[in-house]
Amino acid sequence: MGLIARVLEREGIPTVTLSSAYDISARVSPPRTAFLNFPLGNAVGHPDDAGEQRSILRAALRLLETAERPGEIVELPQRWPDQDWVAKLNAQYEAEAHIVIRQREEGEYDTDAPTGERTHYAGREASEVAGLV
Repeated sequence: MGLIARVLEREGIPTVTLSSAYDISARVSPPRTAFLNFPLGNAVGHPDDAGEQRSILRAALRLLETAERPGEIVELPQRWPDQDWVAKLNAQYEAEAHIVIRQREEGEYDTDAPTGERTHYAGREASEVAGLV
């Protein structure tokens, strides 16, 4: 969204992005970003909490008037109620890492039926393209 915001701004349309990924927003540098340290997928707050969502959206839109410099990231004051959410999410990622590794293995490699030789898709494609040059 940050890259799209930059294009829109270049065309004269003011933008504000909402982000739960500070590091990505800092790299992309959208014109104005309202940052919430909330779990991904909850950029405007909790599902079914219209009051919180309105509050977050109003605060984000105020950045159109108050942002002081291009690329500014303003952390909004709202806090996720479960302060341990980051640790819990990291623990879940660690517990499920073996699934991701298996899926990556299954999805990124091809096994030649007659020989049983395994080939990485991207490596094979790069080799084939290099052979055309």
